[in-house]
Amino acid sequence: MARSNHTLLSSRVTSADFRVSTNRRAKPRLLPAFIAVALSMAGQAMAIENETVDFSSDKPASTDQHALTLPFAEAVDRTLSQNAAVDLSQARIAEARAAIEQANGNLLPTLDLSFGVMGSNNPLNVFGMKLQQEQASFNDFGAGEFFQKLDEVGQAGALATEPDNLNDPGWHQNVQTSLKLSIPVYNGGKIREMRTQAQALLQAAHAGDEAARQQLVLHTVEAYAGINTAEAFVDVARKAHEAAVSFRDLSQKLYDEGVVTKADLLKAKVNLGERELDVEAARNQADNAADGLKVLTGIDSTRDLEIAEVIDIALPETELANARERALANNPRIQALRGNVAAARSKVDVARAEFKPQFNLMAQQDFNSERPGLENDSYTLGGTLSWRVLDFGARSGQVNRAQAQVNASIAERQQALDKLINQVGEVWREARLSERRVEIRAMAIEQSEEAVRLERLRYEQGVTTMTELLAAQTELDKARAERVRAQFQRTMQRASLWLALGELEPSRVSSQSKERSRNDAS
Repeated sequence: MARSNHTLLSSRVTSADFRVSTNRRAKPRLLPAFIAVALSMAGQAMAIENETVDFSSDKPASTDQHALTLPFAEAVDRTLSQNAAVDLSQARIAEARAAIEQANGNLLPTLDLSFGVMGSNNPLNVFGMKLQQEQASFNDFGAGEFFQKLDEVGQAGALATEPDNLNDPGWHQNVQTSLKLSIPVYNGGKIREMRTQAQALLQAAHAGDEAARQQLVLHTVEAYAGINTAEAFVDVARKAHEAAVSFRDLSQKLYDEGVVTKADLLKAKVNLGERELDVEAARNQADNAADGLKVLTGIDSTRDLEIAEVIDIALPETELANARERALANNPRIQALRGNVAAARSKVDVARAEFKPQFNLMAQQDFNSERPGLENDSYTLGGTLSWRVLDFGARSGQVNRAQAQVNASIAERQQALDKLINQVGEVWREARLSERRVEIRAMAIEQSEEAVRLERLRYEQGVTTMTELLAAQTELDKARAERVRAQFQRTMQRASLWLALGELEPSRVSSQSKERSRNDAS
């Protein structure tokens, strides 16, 4: 599956969508174009990151499964629970939390337990092992040999004798058990700045997770509303088909009475055939839109899907200036970039800490014997003060590199701010224009219905032709399709505005049953 390239307001609906011809003399083949565009808009939601479809399965479509009824709330839950974008953001949150835990741990003392075994016949090592094991004796210095030579050759000869016990002690082994406590006292603030950096990254990760979730909510709105739109086009196609049947019957009646020519009857029959094709094409496009939602929500493609709700979103009640302020304050992508800037600044402080001295304490207890055990213990206490004086630019280069990352993060944030301000203005204006479009399309339907009624009366009286009647019906079909398109645009523009504000939650989406929606529309 292709990777989604949606930006902050990726689902803007442009005025080019669902474009139709206004030529009254053209053949009335408008519905497939409208429905195809509706499918393409619903299909955008299929391009979700890291989605994988298994084409290798050879299982036949199930025939004994009941249709799955999918309310919008459940569709959102399914999308959020199985999408890789959420998994990625959760992994980043876990990573940032682990970094904080690591930094906190580095501020506290550490206790190390070690166990080592060593064997050697090196005189120096052997004597050191005996000292650690508290086994050293005067004879290890050759005292016995000294007194023996003293009796034989006198004092001068004894002093010149090389002691074999010291120079060639033979093989000796040592088992050492150590317990070491290290206490960090001062490290130039490096560890604390690392914790600050991790906290900033955690803030950015949470904001990124929220941004991913809101983007997926937008995808679900787009796919769900795409199905509603496709099904609405099916209704438009059915109404056009019903009108075509009526025209065919009327033309047949008038032809039998000798009022119209056979050419009019043939045109009515051809028009009916085209409308039958339109109905079938609209149904196919609705099925394709449903398949797109299945992919998005992780539903088995062989499972029948039933959408029993029609969704809508309320328009945010805010002026443009206030909308921009809310977006700058609440948009999670901007918040994530702010966290990245804070983390980059902390990284500069971490690099600067290398210029400062470090002081640490340690306490160690050792046990040494020829066999494993806690014998012959000894203690060591110490402190270390270190300060790197010269490194020929290594530390300064690290600081400069960290500062460059800060500048890059600030520039990236500013670019996003500028883009967001511009996009909020565009989508705010489009959202309000879409409100007016729906009203105008409803008025156009009323006028077109009246025009069809009048043309039908004229045709029944024999003062006009089937061509003129079909042209009037084409305008009515166009007006109905335009209203469907305008309603989809309105929903997506509202959702896009909520997304830009950083406030797109599933609770913003209202739903009602299809029956109630039809009653309200009528």
